[in-house]
Amino acid sequence: MKHLFALPYVLLTVACTPVVPLVVVSPSSGKAGELQTTTDVSQEATVTPREGAGAIVITRPKVWLGKRCTFDIALDDQHVAGVRPGQQITLYADPGARVVDVSIRDEGGCKPATAQIPLDVISHATSRIQLDSDRYYHLKVDVNTLGGSLPK
Repeated sequence: MKHLFALPYVLLTVACTPVVPLVVVSPSSGKAGELQTTTDVSQEATVTPREGAGAIVITRPKVWLGKRCTFDIALDDQHVAGVRPGQQITLYADPGARVVDVSIRDEGGCKPATAQIPLDVISHATSRIQLDSDRYYHLKVDVNTLGGSLPK
């Protein structure tokens, strides 16, 4: 009879004790999904806002798996910066026809690739370019000249 009273007590005790250790991850200091501005800039004048210029915002979403290749950005054949996953850069260009060159650096197993994006820059307007790679790590470029958000 004592065993009948002991069994529920043992089961209740076992059910209430954690068997698997719990891991608590504290959130990072930045907001989730927030992009950082790249620090790999070689042309400071191109990333400095000025009156009458149009803006070109180039973003790279964060990658959790896969290669973390650096994308080199050039405006009108002038290297401006290197952009890594989770970073963005804003280029300021004079109005008119411009060409943004994007190339993947040949480093760390990244296959080199290039793309040229012709843009008609308009004063005080923003164009958005999102850079990514597909599952085969080919360069993928999405452009929105109206400044709105791009499809995910």
